[in-house]
Parts: sequence; structure tokens; C-alpha cells
Amino acid sequence: MKCTIRKCCCWELRWGALFIVLVDMIVTAAVVLETKYLAYNEDWWIDHDMGTLEVSCTSTYYVWIITLLIHFAHLMSCVLVIGSVWVQSKNLVIGYLITGAIRIVYDLIFFIYVCVAIGSVILTLFLIIGGFGVAIYCWIVAYSWFKMIESPNRVN
Repeated sequence: MKCTIRKCCCWELRWGALFIVLVDMIVTAAVVLETKYLAYNEDWWIDHDMGTLEVSCTSTYYVWIITLLIHFAHLMSCVLVIGSVWVQSKNLVIGYLITGAIRIVYDLIFFIYVCVAIGSVILTLFLIIGGFGVAIYCWIVAYSWFKMIESPNRVN
């Protein structure tokens, strides 16, 4: 796969990977916080039937929980990439690449689900669209960093 880059944000790849992961952590943390709010505080998981309150978890609730778990796992893998800047171990970046790929595919499916099933949740749609572009670029930078660590003749 030849989608590697040599520099990121006018810095060498090592520091560019650090910067990009910090930005990715901020975006992912925003999604985690928004998802946590929507999963637990919105009214779609409570059925109001003739004045009685029955709590039932709908499929939408479970989708929010899956979203929360995927993005939280990705947030934790960002910490490993930060560690890889100093330790320079490719094993620390593998988790980020896996969770990043899962997150990109899931976010695309999730965006369609939010538009069709839930409706216009403007902040969530904005976060998904903004996070999708950032996620692809971050994944390419992390992959390039992984390939640089892996190569025997790397230049720091």
C-alpha cells in the first residue's frame, strides 16, 4: 500500500503523528461526550404510555452505546500512538490503525443511520462529518508513521 507520506503539517512525521493524534483525541472525545449525552439523556429510550413511565431500551439506545464503545476504544489507542513517538514501537500503532479503520467504516454507516432513523440531530451530524475527514487523514498519518517505524533504514 503506497498511501504513505513523509511529512505532516510541515513537520517531520514523528512530530506530525503526535500533533495529529492529539487533534484526533479532541475530536474523538467530543464524539464520546456527545454520544454519552445522547445515549443516556434523550427521551427516545423512555416510552410514555397513558401517563405511566416504562423504561425500555430501543435499538437506537444500543446503537449509541456501540458508538460510545468504538470511539472510547479509539480514544485509548490514541494514547498508545503518543507513546510510540518516544518508544518507536510499531506494536503501539497497530491498535490505532485497527480502531481507526473500524471507526471510519462505522461512522459512515452510523451517519446513514442517524439521517434515516433518528432525524436531524445537527450537532451529531456535524461531528460525524467533521470527524470523518479528520479520521481519514489521521489514519494515513498513523499508517505512514507505522511504516516508518517498521522500515530498517528509517530517518527520524
